[in-house]
Amino acid sequence: MISRVSSHFLFCEPDKILRQQVVERDECQIITAIFSMADKIVEAAQTSFFDGVISSGIVSLKLNVAKEQLTEIRNNFNYVDVSSKDSIIDLTINKQLVIDFGTENPDEINRILSKISGLSDLSLFEFIAACVYYPALLSDRIAFPDLFVKPETRIRKI
Repeated sequence: MISRVSSHFLFCEPDKILRQQVVERDECQIITAIFSMADKIVEAAQTSFFDGVISSGIVSLKLNVAKEQLTEIRNNFNYVDVSSKDSIIDLTINKQLVIDFGTENPDEINRILSKISGLSDLSLFEFIAACVYYPALLSDRIAFPDLFVKPETRIRKI
C-alpha cells in the first residue's frame, strides 16, 4: 500500500532543503516519488502531514563504522559523542560537526537529547546535518552503487 507524508521542509542535504513536499513510499517503505504540494498532484486527504522536517533517520557512527575509521573521523571532523552522561557539545572547533547518539533508537535519542546542552547555537538544519546527513555519508549509507548507464537507461521529461 502506498503511503504519503508531507511536512514544511524536506531535508535532502545541507544545501538542498525543499519546502512543502510530499514523499510517497511503497509497501516496503521505499521512496517512489516526491511531489510539491503546490503542484497539487497528490490527494491531500490521503497524505499525512507532520509539523517540522522530514529527513532520513539518525545514524550512529559508533554502530556503523570500524574503530579505525571512527578514529580517522575524530581527527577530521568535530565529532561529538553524546551517548555518555552529561554530554556538552563544544561548537568552537572549526570543523564539520558530527553528532553521535550511540544509538539509532528514537526513544533513546529523545532521552539523551533532554540531557545534553550546547544545541541552542545550532539551527535545526545544522543539527539534522550533524546527526543524519554527515554520519550517513561517512558510514557509506549515502551511496548509489547502481547508478551507471545501462542498456535500459532512458531519458524522461518530468
